Formats: sequence, structure tokens, C-alpha cells
Amino acid sequence: MTTTRATEPLLDRDEVGFLIRAAGTAPSMHNTQPWRFEINGPVIDVILDADRSLPAEDRSGRLILIGLGAATFNLRVAAATLGYDTTFATEPDPDRQDIVTRVFLGSRQTPAPPLARLYGELGRRHTYRGPMTPIRIPATVCQLVVAAARCEGADLSWLSQAGNQRLESILRLADDLDLHDEDRLTEREQWVGGERVVDGVPVEALGSLPTSAAMVRDLSAGFERSDRGTAAFEHQPLIGILTTPGDRPSEWLRAGMALQHALLTATSCDLAASFLNQALEYTQLRSQVQELVGSDIRPQLILRFGFPAEEGTDTPRRSWPQTVTEWH
Repeated sequence: MTTTRATEPLLDRDEVGFLIRAAGTAPSMHNTQPWRFEINGPVIDVILDADRSLPAEDRSGRLILIGLGAATFNLRVAAATLGYDTTFATEPDPDRQDIVTRVFLGSRQTPAPPLARLYGELGRRHTYRGPMTPIRIPATVCQLVVAAARCEGADLSWLSQAGNQRLESILRLADDLDLHDEDRLTEREQWVGGERVVDGVPVEALGSLPTSAAMVRDLSAGFERSDRGTAAFEHQPLIGILTTPGDRPSEWLRAGMALQHALLTATSCDLAASFLNQALEYTQLRSQVQELVGSDIRPQLILRFGFPAEEGTDTPRRSWPQTVTEWH
């Protein structure tokens, strides 16, 4: 019987690349990709890269941790595709506050663990900021997306027409606050618009400008825009608010995993999604959103779902070796 020497890593270069490339397809605020990874045998640490935080727009670090949770979920999906069952811990090391999650690879299984079925959606999913078609989303599909979020310890609540109207007024307030916050606009210019090669949101991914008031976030608001074209957006989008029972950093990470599970499930049903999180980036407005879903839960993300009417555009990603700082 042959044994693996202790000095040899459990994962070879191809497997590491497979896992880390998958993790890097996760959504993050302004596509900052605020993650690094350390690999020690069967243990993969997901690490906060503080240089890629957004101190003006995400002062608490909540949305950055949600992105790291999404990257953790993608790691679990890719590991399942290689046959590994996984467990994980949030905030695993008191002496290393930058390690936000730790993923443990278990034994290899045949057939692959159930999460592997979502691997094909990693490359298809992207944030879509264009108009949706008027095609109604089947109730069964909505139920699948909710069930996916619940698998990770969060929930997803669909807004009624009255809830949409209330949210629309909150979004207008948030957009107005954005336009008058110089620090936020300066920070956003570092990541949004123009040509982007490895991170950020290039102008071609911003989507069409709406011809009339619409529930869509225009990330270019506040600075000069390139000609992006215009389109009529849907009047009654399907809006979901992702919530958690509490509001601790560990639950923000859980929210990120729930987000990605829900998004990949939606993608498997050919749905597209975009974010309306500006209403949650201001404390006073977040409390108003909370009134839409209940006082005993905390809103973490606002999502607009639908069948896309236009072809979307992917945002760039760093190469996986750029994000691995240790591997043995």
C-alpha cells in the first residue's frame, strides 16, 4: 500500500486552481473581490483582504463579509464537484481576525455530494442590470430559490405590490443621499465605470439606462457616464429581501452563502438578478426596509429577479494565483 508523504500537499495545482477559480466567481460589492486564500492540506481559509474594503460605502463591513460568504459557498460547490464533502466554521481563529471562514475537506465520495449539481451555474451567473421581460416567474421557481436560501440559515421574503411601492420610495431617498455624499462617490469611481481588466465594474456591465423611473440601481450615478443606451424597464419587478435572524458578522457570512445558493438556483432556472442594496447602506433607511419584512429579522440584501430581456455582461476576475497567499 502506498501512502502520501506528509510534505506533499493534499491538492495538486490543477485542483487548487479549480477550487479557487470557482470561489472567485462570487459576487462582491462593486466587484472588489475582497478575498485571499490559504490552503493547508485539507483546510482552506477564506481571508478578508482589507485593502479591497469600501470604508465609505460599507462602513460596518457587512456587505464585504457577505461577499466572502458567497465565495465560501462557491468553494463548497467546487469541492463537491471534486467529490469532497465539506464542513466549515465562521470566525474560526481568535488570533487571526482576518480569517472569516475555514473550509474543511472531508473524504472523497462517489457519487459527488449534492452541491456539485450547482457547479455548472458558476460561470453562467452574473449580476444583470438590464430590463426584465414581462414573463411571470412560476411559483415553483420562487419556492426553489427560497428553499436554497433557507438551506444556509437565511430566508428570502417576496414583496407585495404595496411593498414594492414602499421600497421604491426608500430607494429614491437612498439614491439622493448617494448623489450628495462626496466620499462615497469618490470611492465608487475607483471601482465603477471605464475599462476594467481584473476587478471592478466596467461600463459595459452597467446595463441600459431606464427611459423612466425604474427599480434598478445605476452605479454610475454621480459622475460622468458613457453612452450606454436606454431601455424600458419592467413596472412591477419581483423583489426579494434576504434576511437573517440576527445581525452579527457570522450571520453576514451566512447571508452570503444563502445569497449564492439562491442565485445559483435562480440561474439554473434561467433567472437573472441584480442588487438594490443602496436602501440598506444607510442605517436610517435599513430600519425602514426592516419594517417591510418584520421587526424580528434583519434585512441583509435586496434582490431584483426576472427573465432577462437583454444579454448581460460578465465582470472581470483576478487570476486565481493572485489570490492564494499560502499553499502547502
